[in-house]
Amino acid sequence: MIIGILGHALRFAVFAFLPQHAWLVVFVNVLHGVCYAFYFATVYIFVDAHFPKDARASAQGLFNVMILGMGALVANSICPYLMQEVFTKDGVTDFRGLFLVPCGIAVAAAVILALFFHPPTTGTSEGEGVAAPAH
Repeated sequence: MIIGILGHALRFAVFAFLPQHAWLVVFVNVLHGVCYAFYFATVYIFVDAHFPKDARASAQGLFNVMILGMGALVANSICPYLMQEVFTKDGVTDFRGLFLVPCGIAVAAAVILALFFHPPTTGTSEGEGVAAPAH
């Protein structure tokens, strides 16, 4: 998942610092697909491996709402404001600054994930979920 998130940071860094290199812009857009696959496939595999069968669909649904629902809603609410009010002055848009916002958010998300996401190391071979912790 961290590789996927860092791939998005790289993509936005290229947009911010190297937009004149068309081949690199095309490459990072291809990379976007790979990162998407890394992140989403890894999450679905994690849910299947560590959640009980009766909670898997709910867990994956919650994940989809958070990423594809709330994430898009927040982005579609904040980004027009950022572009029109923060990064556009006298009719000129600072795209470098604009693209550094999602780049920074992606780096922060990767760091938060690395520091605070500690998946359980045990599970059943059938993917029935994690054994209950001993008290």
